[in-house]
Amino acid sequence: MADTIQTIRGFYDRAAVADFARDYLFRVMMIRTGTMFLGEEELVYVKTATLPGRNIENEAVKYMGMNFNIPTIATYPNSEAFTLTFYCDANSLLRERLMSESRAVFNDATSTGTYNTPGRDSYIELLQLDKQLEPVMQYTLFGASIRNVGEIAYEIAEGTGSVKTFDVTFAYHFFEEKRPGQFAINNISNAFPNINAFLT
Repeated sequence: MADTIQTIRGFYDRAAVADFARDYLFRVMMIRTGTMFLGEEELVYVKTATLPGRNIENEAVKYMGMNFNIPTIATYPNSEAFTLTFYCDANSLLRERLMSESRAVFNDATSTGTYNTPGRDSYIELLQLDKQLEPVMQYTLFGASIRNVGEIAYEIAEGTGSVKTFDVTFAYHFFEEKRPGQFAINNISNAFPNINAFLT
């Protein structure tokens, strides 16, 4: 018999202990960008979201025709286009708030806006959860700002009464991940002591 635990029974034994992440055990807990704050009351309408990734870029160094792959800088793929899909409430109140934030960043009617470099006090907080809805990992996307409030397609003639959704795209600079008890929000509070007045 092979000297490995990577067998059917080995997989079963490991899965019985470690289990698996499930697609619905994930929440967007907080969005703070510029003039807008969205908490759980609004973010319960998030339909789909993505946990972002992180890259180490590669530099190929050639010697006598052979490539040696050298790690270089860190990048955050799709950090310019982090997209959330929202259910649209009946009176479009959530979409109105997001549209207002878009106009606060840049208002073409007045040619003015708050298109400054977003700091660490502008962020999106994501949580991975266990089956008791307790957090197992927090991701904080720093330097968040709104980019796109998507269209909503209506089917007036052929409609069936289906629930409408729309996409909203944010940009961010980087993210940090923390286990419970070491949440990144604590680091923000230490670096920016006055922020506690806004977080409560």
